[in-house]
Amino acid sequence: MPHCLIEAASEVAEYIAPQALVQLVHDQAAGTGLFQPGEVKVRLSLYEHHCVGGEAGPFVHLIFYLLAGRSDDDKRALSRRIVRALVQRLPQVPAISLDVRDIRREVFGNRRNCQED
Repeated sequence: MPHCLIEAASEVAEYIAPQALVQLVHDQAAGTGLFQPGEVKVRLSLYEHHCVGGEAGPFVHLIFYLLAGRSDDDKRALSRRIVRALVQRLPQVPAISLDVRDIRREVFGNRRNCQED
């Protein structure tokens, strides 16, 4: 169920192939043991127009959506694992960040749970 949205400056593709970036994040998230195999979904948007600290420059920001109920320790471990892997793989990128957000179970809909009505 987890969804990870990667937002990055287009020039990040000079340092890592877009699909390799997606796979790196996927593998790190899957490696936490927090999710069932095959649950993690990752997608990437590259931006031509952006500003970091008042100037154009490389950045990677992730928004990781999880169904509510995970502990702060689990969320922190997920965040740190992925950010550390990105920092190691992308030393040229000074701005790397990740935000973990809860999805309210009461209002979340997907193909499976919407067929139960």
